[in-house]
Amino acid sequence: MNNTAQTCGRWASKPRQRLVQYIFSKLAVWRKNYRTRRHLSDLPEHLLDDIGYNESEVQKEIQKPFWRD
Repeated sequence: MNNTAQTCGRWASKPRQRLVQYIFSKLAVWRKNYRTRRHLSDLPEHLLDDIGYNESEVQKEIQKPFWRD
C-alpha cells in the first residue's frame, strides 16, 4: 500500500509542475509584452520609420493589454 501511495504522489506532482511552469512562462511573456510596448511608446519617430511602424500602428500596439499578443 505504501508503494502505491508513493507512485500516486509522483504522478500527482508532474501535472502540478507543468502548471507552475505554465504560469511562470505566461508571466514571462506578459512581462515581455509590457516592457516592449513601453519601449515602443518611447521610441522617436525616426526609429519607428526604421522599423517600419507609423504612429497609428504604434498607438494600436501600445493600447493592447499586456496579456494580449
